[in-house]
Amino acid sequence: MHVLIVDDNDIDCLITISFVEKAGMNAITTNNATKALEITSNRDTTPEIIVVDWMMPEVNGLELCQKIRALNLSLTPYIIMITSNSFGQIEQKALDVGADDFIEKPIHGAVFIARLRVGERIVKMQQKLLSLADTDELTGLLNRRAAIKACETHLARLARSDKSTSHCLIIADIDFFKHINDTYGHQIGDRVLTDVSNRMRNSIRPFETAARFGGEEFLIYCEATEAEADIILRRLRQTIASSEYSYNDISINVTMSFGCVVINKHDTKHTINEFIKKADDLLYEVKNDGRNDYKLASYSSIEGSE
Repeated sequence: MHVLIVDDNDIDCLITISFVEKAGMNAITTNNATKALEITSNRDTTPEIIVVDWMMPEVNGLELCQKIRALNLSLTPYIIMITSNSFGQIEQKALDVGADDFIEKPIHGAVFIARLRVGERIVKMQQKLLSLADTDELTGLLNRRAAIKACETHLARLARSDKSTSHCLIIADIDFFKHINDTYGHQIGDRVLTDVSNRMRNSIRPFETAARFGGEEFLIYCEATEAEADIILRRLRQTIASSEYSYNDISINVTMSFGCVVINKHDTKHTINEFIKKADDLLYEVKNDGRNDYKLASYSSIEGSE
């Protein structure tokens, strides 16, 4: 759990850090609201809990709290406001602008740690709800909405990268899945979807994206060059078809078809939906050519051929 401490008083800041560390949490510090907003608005560094001092130069804690609440964050930080004032009206103002808790100076360590724990529980509950909203119930992979959001994050990271790198987006489809459902029933069909998902997830790195995109269609997003994407596709194809899928006395051979576009770091004018469309077009070329294969192209070469 990351706790951002915003306080321009060095001594008070050190005391707060000590309590945060006693609670087993990681402390991040800044002495001004501008830097605090920068840290909070960056999706890579957004803290789960923010401890804000009311009295600060330029932008005070009350105004900072309002600005944080105005950010479009997927996970809302738990904000604890700290002040030396004990008037009820001040506490009411803090809570009205979006603070979740309010504590007076001097901070009582045990009470403050207990309040951090409250914040931790609420944040974890929020994270669990977000996870449920983003997860496909059957396979445990990301769902379509979450996949697009994850891909947009990957694209933004690619654009910011100092390295000359590229990413690949893969759309995959289980071959003849309707026949599996019609022959063995939807219960077996669901087990095939789950087992294919597990094989797929185990074939990519933990920080890469695998999602059920709808029905028997999947999306995979990896950091890869064209040569690396070719290796990934061959590995995925072999992994899915390497052994039969066995359910009691039923054995099923399952294959998949794949369409893949490689996205260059310098391509900033196209949207994730355009990349998905091109990968889907390549997938359907594979399906029309007989399935159980893949097609791969860089987006620039596809664009140039049109």
